[in-house]
Amino acid sequence: MSTRGGPVTVRAAAQRGPRWLWVIVFVAAAPALLEGVDSNLFAFGGPFIVHDVHATVASLGLLATGYALGIAVFSLVGGYLFDRISVKGTVLVSVVIFAGATLWTGLSSTLPELFISRFLVGIGVGMFQPALVALLGDILWETRSRAISVFALFFQGGIFVAPLFEARFLPAYRVPFLVASAVALVLLVIFYTVIPKTYKTQEAARVPLRRLMNRNVVVLSLSVLFFGVALFGFTGYFSAYLLKGLGMAPGVAAPIAGAAGLGGFLCAFPIGYLADRFGRKPLLVVAAVLVMLGSFGMFLVSRDIAGLVLSTAAFGAGWGSIVHLVAALGQDSVPDAVAGSVTGWMFMAFNVGAMVGGPLFAAFLGHGYVTAGLVTLGGASVLSFGLALSARPVTESNVMADPIPTNASV
Repeated sequence: MSTRGGPVTVRAAAQRGPRWLWVIVFVAAAPALLEGVDSNLFAFGGPFIVHDVHATVASLGLLATGYALGIAVFSLVGGYLFDRISVKGTVLVSVVIFAGATLWTGLSSTLPELFISRFLVGIGVGMFQPALVALLGDILWETRSRAISVFALFFQGGIFVAPLFEARFLPAYRVPFLVASAVALVLLVIFYTVIPKTYKTQEAARVPLRRLMNRNVVVLSLSVLFFGVALFGFTGYFSAYLLKGLGMAPGVAAPIAGAAGLGGFLCAFPIGYLADRFGRKPLLVVAAVLVMLGSFGMFLVSRDIAGLVLSTAAFGAGWGSIVHLVAALGQDSVPDAVAGSVTGWMFMAFNVGAMVGGPLFAAFLGHGYVTAGLVTLGGASVLSFGLALSARPVTESNVMADPIPTNASV
């Protein structure tokens, strides 16, 4: 995108009309597909992967923590870079890191290698996730939830597809990771071609991090922290629960695990649309309720296949929206110039919780999968719901429009 009167920014291009807005939104959200695919390739194939590197199922919690640690540390980096330098450069570098680490995951032969590769995948995700969610949510206030929900839509699509694809290869899990890294490079080229170099003309305000900590930001970050506990208890051990705890064959377990992605894929955009129309806080509460119902249902219906599918889909429907609605409401709650930093903070809080989820589930695993699931997913989801309920709605826009340069061509 270029002009004779100056560069067209992402915001200015989006303001030219709905067509350009949604082209930018869909291309910018595309890396979320990679994140979803990699996440569930590892989650569903985890019992086979750790067996192949001569580790125990309990090490899945450690590996989930390494992944979450990479995201947590670099979420603030990604959000900060969004506010300070080119978001395009940040995303390009982070996707390259992600693609290389995903490839390494598929090729790892020892537990230390696997831990390092998952930590590096987390670094890549930690950088591009808050940068892209900030980009999507900060284009127009009126479309903030819908635009961010497209990120969730792609992510949940990846969650849905991954186990169905991987089940064709198990116990030979390496090929799906090689395919995922190749797709990452293709999407990298598309992103580079379509997204303008400059995001917005507004200069970043020099706002200390402590100034971002208003009541809403604190409440929302605690809510998403507890959701992180629940989610990484799920991603770390749900596949093992189905395959080992319930003794299911991979072909039976795959559609159940994939239901989480399907639930999120079907519900993310409608929930985002309703949030823009009726307010982000009420729909955040709805998402938290879905997570809570799914968290208890998955471990209380025993071997009832229909109940497992419905519970997992409900959990996925809430999962597909809750983090992104927290990010959107967090962006509502601070000045426009620091949208990236507050988004990074939210993702850091989420991943601090995520680092706890796997080890907490493992700590209760001696009492059985059901007890560990009810404590880790059930307890954390109740706390997440209560905090979401206490958040305050925001009804006034904080987004400043970028002028479209004269004689601009897109």
